[in-house]
Amino acid sequence: MIRLCSLILLLSSFHYAYAGDDDSGPIRYSTDLSQRFTTYAMSKKDKAWSESLVKKFRYQGPVVHFVRTSLPLTVDDTIVHGAVYQAVEKADFFYVASGDAMLQLNTKWAYNPGVGGFSMNAPKSRNFIVCLHLNGGVPFLSSSPVHSGRVTWKGHDWNRLEER
Repeated sequence: MIRLCSLILLLSSFHYAYAGDDDSGPIRYSTDLSQRFTTYAMSKKDKAWSESLVKKFRYQGPVVHFVRTSLPLTVDDTIVHGAVYQAVEKADFFYVASGDAMLQLNTKWAYNPGVGGFSMNAPKSRNFIVCLHLNGGVPFLSSSPVHSGRVTWKGHDWNRLEER
């Protein structure tokens, strides 16, 4: 009996060892990063807004700006426009507002970036995002590799830029 209880305890501990290591969900997302696309060009006013935000938060680390692209996003069977952003300072990073996903080219998985103090702030226009603490996240293990081509993953219906 003790061996059986020990085995059950051991097997249940494996479940907890992996809890939180995957942020996959029921919604299918995809975009094609090999398509030609345009990006929003930040104005002097946009840059001033960003600088004032950083000053207000007394943030001292690197700041990454994501600008809206013309890349379409497929959410289940619906095409969504205006949800995919590209980083200005790190062009291999794309942020997908619908579903809260980060795509970094030449990595194994898309991931949810919301860990380690990660912060995204956008003006009402949502044409650009100011990102603080860009430093990792929880992978979508359902993701295809992130490359210059079609990238797919399964996630949740979450958009940190929506007004509440």
